[in-house]
Amino acid sequence: MPDTPPTADRRERTRETSDRPNVLLLTVDSLRWDAVPRDGFGPDFFRSTAGEHVRQTRFERAFATGPGTSPSFPALLTGTMPLSYGGLGPLSPDRPRVATHLREEGYDTAGFQCNPFLSEHFEYHVGFNTFEDYQNPLMGLATRVFPRGIEINNPRLRRIDRYLHLTDAVRKAYQLLRGKPRPYVSADVIVDDTVDWLETAGDPFFCWTHFMDVHHPCFPPAEYRSEFGVAEVTQSEVGEWYSMSLGDPDALTEEQADALYRLYRASIRYTEDQVGRVLRHLAESGRLEDTLVVLTSDHGELFGERGSYGKPERMYDELIRVPLVVLNGPGHLDDATGDLVSLLDVPPLVHEAAGLDVPATYRGRRPGIDDPREHVLAEHEVEGEVVVGARSDDWLYERDEIRDEARLYDLRGGGEQRVAVTDHATESSPVRRAVADRFDRLDLDAGEWNEAVEGDVESRLEDLGYL
Repeated sequence: MPDTPPTADRRERTRETSDRPNVLLLTVDSLRWDAVPRDGFGPDFFRSTAGEHVRQTRFERAFATGPGTSPSFPALLTGTMPLSYGGLGPLSPDRPRVATHLREEGYDTAGFQCNPFLSEHFEYHVGFNTFEDYQNPLMGLATRVFPRGIEINNPRLRRIDRYLHLTDAVRKAYQLLRGKPRPYVSADVIVDDTVDWLETAGDPFFCWTHFMDVHHPCFPPAEYRSEFGVAEVTQSEVGEWYSMSLGDPDALTEEQADALYRLYRASIRYTEDQVGRVLRHLAESGRLEDTLVVLTSDHGELFGERGSYGKPERMYDELIRVPLVVLNGPGHLDDATGDLVSLLDVPPLVHEAAGLDVPATYRGRRPGIDDPREHVLAEHEVEGEVVVGARSDDWLYERDEIRDEARLYDLRGGGEQRVAVTDHATESSPVRRAVADRFDRLDLDAGEWNEAVEGDVESRLEDLGYL
């Protein structure tokens, strides 16, 4: 639902906002940095879809603020660290919002996404005139038969369904007949809605579109499965193997593990094609040159590295290093392509590119303008136990309450070797001090978390491997 009603004529804008760039934030869930550009989103893709004249800036060392969606997106959409303002769970109303700031500056704002952790349940709709999170009780059936879902919009019907559980019955029957349903809406549906909104959106606009197809359980359309040699794999097998990879990875055969990775790569290619549709629409409508495009991911994924799959609460590069590509950005961004960059830096980057003051509540830096970072921070929390990591060029240090240990890794020479802190106390002191300072500033309150995770949201989070 819209946070506030859209204006009567969204194309009417004041003279002060007419020269500001549009902003399109494209986020691909679970996209590893090393899958780009091998499997998608390389320079040739943007040249072919956006044109040779469009400036591309690719940050080679960008990092998320945590190894998962909930510890990563507060950086992108609020400019703050995930464990600030009470920690994980529904976003506190005290957090700054990129969408709110831009809307106050005359931007038309919209968000399209289907991750339960980014839904209205978790207060991610705040600041958006239009917000579609596709939350409904029939996600599996919705993606095949009713792409935008079967919503029970009538309050009386909702009350009846609480007692009769009709939608649950349909969902369970569908699972028995067709295998484990995909717990997200596919990218082509989200792009359809994004393009429909762009056709009527005023200038300037801020549009955030998030894609879940690269998140397990990956099951792209048949043509992409065929291209990557997994045409015969069924959706139910994908769900079974994915659950196995999280619960008992040693039980996965080499063929099953290879198939999961091929499906992941195929999903990247499919999502790339859908992103191309958005960019081509902007190009054909004459708006691309006036649009700042930011494409990134919230985290990576393990595929058997370190004996694990999925997203354990660790700060490995496979998990927190992410792609970050900017189109039509200011020239000074090119001076920072080799710097350590955090997703915290995206909100200041957007404000700077739009010619707007950067709110003091943002915790990021302006790449190419402010001093480069000496380290990046990442963090996560599980039932009140916290892990915080600091990564510099040479060191990664993790203080882990979940496992009750501290870990230091030597990254010099391009490798990664766990070493004793006592043997490298002086050299590693900056990252250890950064972690200690972060722990001193934490103020967690997990009280609202369980209240937001219930019903269909809980079921979908379980299907996605979060619970």
